[in-house]
Amino acid sequence: MAKQQTKQKVKLRQTPTAQNKLALYLDWSKENKRKREYLNLIVFEKPKTVIERHHNKEVYEKAEIIRAERERQFFTDDIDEAFEQRKIKSLDFYTFFDEYLTNYTKKDKRVMVAVYGLFKKFAPPPLTTKDVDEALCFKFKEYLENTLNGESPASYLARFKKFMAYSSRDGKGKLFKKNPTLNIKVAKAKGVIIKDTLTIVELNALIASKCGNDEVRRAFLFACNTGLRFVDIKALKWQNIKTDMVEVVQAKTDVKVKISINENAKAFLAERGKDDEAVFRLPSHNGTVKNLDYWAKRAGLDKHITFHCARHTFGTLLAYYENDILTISKLLGHTSLTHTTKYIRVAEELKKKAVNSIPTLNLNPQP
Repeated sequence: MAKQQTKQKVKLRQTPTAQNKLALYLDWSKENKRKREYLNLIVFEKPKTVIERHHNKEVYEKAEIIRAERERQFFTDDIDEAFEQRKIKSLDFYTFFDEYLTNYTKKDKRVMVAVYGLFKKFAPPPLTTKDVDEALCFKFKEYLENTLNGESPASYLARFKKFMAYSSRDGKGKLFKKNPTLNIKVAKAKGVIIKDTLTIVELNALIASKCGNDEVRRAFLFACNTGLRFVDIKALKWQNIKTDMVEVVQAKTDVKVKISINENAKAFLAERGKDDEAVFRLPSHNGTVKNLDYWAKRAGLDKHITFHCARHTFGTLLAYYENDILTISKLLGHTSLTHTTKYIRVAEELKKKAVNSIPTLNLNPQP
């Protein structure tokens, strides 16, 4: 009596693709849903030569191995996961990233968009999800550290990790079975804020130099005396400017701050406009950065200045001139004193540097 064969649940099928060519695919039905998995395998419909017949034999053997594996997965309920993973690996990484940014509504979206741009520059398309592994993500971390200054590498990497966590199987995106950035740590830079801070001498050098855009010039120097971020400066309306006070709700933290406008800051305000008019008519963020780079070079400064630099300068000067930590924290709109202590440390380092700049005395004069 012949041994009864088990009926196949996963079937190998073929469909015409070109003249004398067939594409192989698998199909199966589960829970009344039919699915197909194309194998990217082609055979000759009517092989005419020994080579074509040999080709067909090898391809069918390979296809049967895949079919048998899918059959095993079918009976262990793993076939749907295997099918989805195979489909996911061929997805375009940037298509998914674009979709994520489109639906992203948090207040750090501008930074998240910048991260997207930097990753695209680091790993130009086309890029499939199977190309984005731990090794590539680690190289991106090194790229950020070599490209950006100050705390930006850590900040940008943290946001990239946030996107990758969302995209992993344990997040809502389900793009990766395991998060490729899980073991890549965000290391906070230590002591680098000094190069992002301007001294009074450097501020005077900027004031004495020509800037290509007067709106950028006044806005930056106003920020150095108020500590406002670029996003808050750009959105600043005349209704936020009281007699001797600027009042804003910070876009990043939703914290309302009230900052006295000192005589320096007043000098960089134009004639008052209507309440709903912008105080500073700034170009785009990229345009502003280009103007600042040009201005720093004209002033002879070997520093990459940004509005973060202006904010750091304000915080450091407050600490340098002996203002207490609580006052500094409130003026900067910090939600924790941890963020404020770095300005105290930098101010102390600047004082130490100033003292050590005194030339060494000749303590052993000759009679």
